[in-house]
Amino acid sequence: MKICQMTKCNIISVFPGKGRFSKNNFWVAMRNPLYCGKIFIPPYKEEKGCFVKGQHEPLISEKTFADVQDILDGRKRVVKPKIVAMDNLPLRGFIKCPNPNCNRMLTGSASKGKMGNYYYYYHCSSPCGTRFKADTANEAFLKQLRYMSPKEGMVDVFIEAFIKDFNNKTKAQNTERTNIIGEIDALNKRYQNALLKNADGEMADDDFQEVKKLTKGKIEVLERRLNDLAVVGTEIKDLVASTLKKVANIDRRYENGDIEEKRLIVSSIFPDYLELDGVQHRTRRLNPAIALNYEKNNKFQKKNKGTSLNF
Repeated sequence: MKICQMTKCNIISVFPGKGRFSKNNFWVAMRNPLYCGKIFIPPYKEEKGCFVKGQHEPLISEKTFADVQDILDGRKRVVKPKIVAMDNLPLRGFIKCPNPNCNRMLTGSASKGKMGNYYYYYHCSSPCGTRFKADTANEAFLKQLRYMSPKEGMVDVFIEAFIKDFNNKTKAQNTERTNIIGEIDALNKRYQNALLKNADGEMADDDFQEVKKLTKGKIEVLERRLNDLAVVGTEIKDLVASTLKKVANIDRRYENGDIEEKRLIVSSIFPDYLELDGVQHRTRRLNPAIALNYEKNNKFQKKNKGTSLNF
């Protein structure tokens, strides 16, 4: 009865009726576990306060409520809403307005010409008037993507370097794994010997049970350690090779891909926004793997004076 009354009070506090629902009340409501079917029982005498399942039907799941709390506390990133883009505007929502007094993300749209043809533009939704031809911006982006792609022979160099580094870092782990397997085999042989001696009457039952307890206990510990070690897969080279080849052809994949694949490539390579000055794109940060690829690619081409790109 007490829980039912508290539930009713909580519902009234979350939905305050005709009173104005202020911004502060909204954030308080977002923290209320009542939404996921739980209520808080305050401490009473020597009993500690706790959350219990209420008798009302929850509006959301406990997982959804926990995800919201993680976002509010900064432990989880907010998922950005999907931006609908036309095939002619793959960079819509990725380019930041260059106007220092604006800093909005450029949208895009089509304008109908006098002859009935459509012309596409990236433009700002504010009165700043920033506007770029979509064809020019798209071509500039594709040109820079081609420049970043590894040159012929670089993929093989990357694969060889990765496998060498991978083998060096996992050498100690493989040695430990081999040693553990050897210890487990030795313990199993000891147990089998004790089992045969006990069957032949050469070992008392009490002694056999003691040996069994010790060997089985040690084997369980070793098997847990073995499970914690990552098994080095023989297919790692093929996996790395196929992945790097996709990166090597990233410009062709972008050029020939549909709108969803193009936007996926842009968001994967450029975690932050793009900037366009009318001629070339800039960005504050590249995907670390792509940045490493781009750096090694430049070194491979012996370009020590930098590059025209502002990545």
